[in-house]
Amino acid sequence: MESDSETNNGTQDKQEDMSFVKSTAEIEETLRLFRIHTDNVKPLTYALYSTEPLDKPSEQFMILEADDHILKSIEAGECVSFRGELDEPAVLCSGTRSYEVKEAETSSTCLLIPSIDEMEAKAGDLSEKKMESVQILGVYSKYFEIRECSPKLGKLVRVLEPTAFKGLEYENTIEKSALLDWDKVKSIIQASDGEILRHIPDLLVVEMNGYFRLISFEFEARAVPLMLDLLEANSWEIDEVDKEESYDSLKEIIPKPVFECLFAKYASPSDKTKKDGTKLYKYDEEKSTKLLARMLLTGCPSNNLSDFMEAWQIGCPPALKPKEEYLYGVGIILEDDMRRKRVNLFLECDLSDNLSTRLDQLFKAKPKWTVKEITPYLEKFSTSRQDVNAILTKFARQATVNGERFYCSKHGR
Repeated sequence: MESDSETNNGTQDKQEDMSFVKSTAEIEETLRLFRIHTDNVKPLTYALYSTEPLDKPSEQFMILEADDHILKSIEAGECVSFRGELDEPAVLCSGTRSYEVKEAETSSTCLLIPSIDEMEAKAGDLSEKKMESVQILGVYSKYFEIRECSPKLGKLVRVLEPTAFKGLEYENTIEKSALLDWDKVKSIIQASDGEILRHIPDLLVVEMNGYFRLISFEFEARAVPLMLDLLEANSWEIDEVDKEESYDSLKEIIPKPVFECLFAKYASPSDKTKKDGTKLYKYDEEKSTKLLARMLLTGCPSNNLSDFMEAWQIGCPPALKPKEEYLYGVGIILEDDMRRKRVNLFLECDLSDNLSTRLDQLFKAKPKWTVKEITPYLEKFSTSRQDVNAILTKFARQATVNGERFYCSKHGR
């Protein structure tokens, strides 16, 4: 039970807090001085007061900028959360989008008060003037500014690398305690649920027995050529691939979830069907030959271009035709002083996840790029508001050589 002295002190503090609140007469006098007619003022007037100095930063709340998408997500009761670990810059995620978060200053001081709409609803229709005292809950000169960004998925590959699937014969070496389930994945990856689920097939991440596993490049390089070899073994055209027969032929080597993931990446439905109406599939020529090119470049990272193209064609099934543009994203074509062309291993996945750093790496490796050459290295930074062309316009310098458009470093010569 409170003592009388405590009760009296609480009453006294409250009286002191409210001592500066203006009366109705004082408010009407203020309106008169500013030549505002009382008929133009709503019957219910609010007198704002604060128990703390107005120049003292508020720590209980923080103002967050919200675009229409974030606002609608919150109003719909959907999850909007900050993601990442303590040593990482915060990323705000809705169910389908990701946003960078930065602290910014407001142009004027903002005051946080309880909802006026609720107070007016409680007051109802007023026949005479009334004044309500409203306590200021916070004073702000800074807020969190958000900007939509591409999902930060590079970390997903890094955290799954230790438990990557390398083949059935290696599964007994994987520590179960190191495996990550969905709750763990989404708690450490700075991307929305929708973006993670949409992109994991492209990253060759597959769910096996309730855990997310990365398919290692070594196993991909082992499994996909076996899948492609079935074209010649079964006399299939490139657009006559039987998915079920392919799996049946390889199921002793490739688990079903891994096969489904690899097949989804490298094949798509064909216009053709079997006699019984079963759907047939077509291997993607660019993706398939790109993998084979990466395998060759991994073994020998620098090659004379013409020699490489010949070896590349020999390594591909007859139905697949390699092209120079299929190298983009895995190899870089350079000319020496004698204008002889070489192709060097240059993997997109080995470059920085920071856009500025990646651009420096790209222009250091090659002074000028066409849009087609550089696109595979910048696609991951595209958003609904900024595509690769917009990124290049903003961060690079355009040049035209012999009628062909190139992009160079903005600060280069």
